[in-house]
Amino acid sequence: MNRAIAILTVVAGGGFHTLAEDNPLPTARDVSRSVKVPTPIDSIPLEKLKTQAARDPGAEFDPNRFITPHMPIAIRQQHPKAPTYQEGVSYTFLVHSMKFAAMCRLGDGRIAMVGTGWVDGVTEEQRACFITYSKDEGRTWSQPREFHRGLERPQPVSLGGARLMLLPMDDDGFLSFSEDGGQTWSAKSPFPRLAGGQITYHKGSLLVEKDVVTGVFMAEGKPHGPVGWTAQSLIRRSRDGGRTWTEGIWLPPEWQTSEGAITRAADGALVVALRTAQPADYPSYSDHWRRLTTARSMDDGMTWTDHQVHFKYGKVHSDLVLLRDGRLLLTYAARMGELDGRIYHGIEAVISRDHGKTWDWDRRFILFRWAMHQTTHSPCSLQLEDGRILTLFLYHYGARWGKAGVGGPGRTLGITSAVIWSVDPE
Repeated sequence: MNRAIAILTVVAGGGFHTLAEDNPLPTARDVSRSVKVPTPIDSIPLEKLKTQAARDPGAEFDPNRFITPHMPIAIRQQHPKAPTYQEGVSYTFLVHSMKFAAMCRLGDGRIAMVGTGWVDGVTEEQRACFITYSKDEGRTWSQPREFHRGLERPQPVSLGGARLMLLPMDDDGFLSFSEDGGQTWSAKSPFPRLAGGQITYHKGSLLVEKDVVTGVFMAEGKPHGPVGWTAQSLIRRSRDGGRTWTEGIWLPPEWQTSEGAITRAADGALVVALRTAQPADYPSYSDHWRRLTTARSMDDGMTWTDHQVHFKYGKVHSDLVLLRDGRLLLTYAARMGELDGRIYHGIEAVISRDHGKTWDWDRRFILFRWAMHQTTHSPCSLQLEDGRILTLFLYHYGARWGKAGVGGPGRTLGITSAVIWSVDPE
């Protein structure tokens, strides 16, 4: 059977011609008519495009680039009638499996951030701790500088001026201090245990008032309460800039809480937000099923009022910020959140207008959503000079279908992103 074959062949002059001698094909004609509706015009200049779009064929950015270009992100605010939206700014850090980013503001106005990631190798012992700075309110960051290798996850705490402290966000981590904004660090020393030898664990924002540093910690104890809770929260306080930690107050064990955040409200109250046990009639397949407790104290933690347990499941890792106008901002991870009757995973924030007595839950903000993995993690927020909020957060990529995940069987990779948004979008 003979078939008509059209072959595209390169001719000697470098052009192309079509061979279809057996059965020439017709040539189409363009009979378009002009239309009045214009195509949207690409307006980013070429030179700017070259700096923002990846030019590698695989769409990878230059290996020296630290963050992606800024991109718009829709931020939802709940409302009793209907949700509203604002357009924030977002970017992602280009560090392999970056985790546990935390930040604070130095006396000269710069924002210092400490995080961890794989610089080389993929074992936890090869994870690097690094510090980076932003001089322009979180829009760009300096090239990170590594200062430690290992499992520890240090949190930077500003002690005023150029003084910084590294406080562990993990079991038995180390303390270290800097007098020059993190350029050099003192020798690492173990974070002090309690008098009975118990290890205390910390995650969340701290309160710094001159040389007094106050934080919420947790320690393991005997099972108690309706779900056999084994943790108990305590407040630990240092009065010499974080060098010694001899003071402590156990929070009520019936709260069934663990780690949390603390701040001082504008009316003088200590306000805490704590991870809390799941209800007695709910399972706890993992710590993702926990929820939030908030409370206030007018006597530096000896007695507490306005104790409230929020949600039934899936809200952890609190961060508390006192805004300049006196409102409180609570940012947290919604590992098992709910939007319009459907489950989702993301980062949320809520405002208190009465010093932590009540919270605007029906007007809370949905800052980020991630469908793949429910381990949203460790949000950290800071108010910028223009009043907007910079929030850093960790989430995970985990591909478990098949025989092995990326980087080895069952491995999940950390991703750290930032979003710049407003608590007053109107």
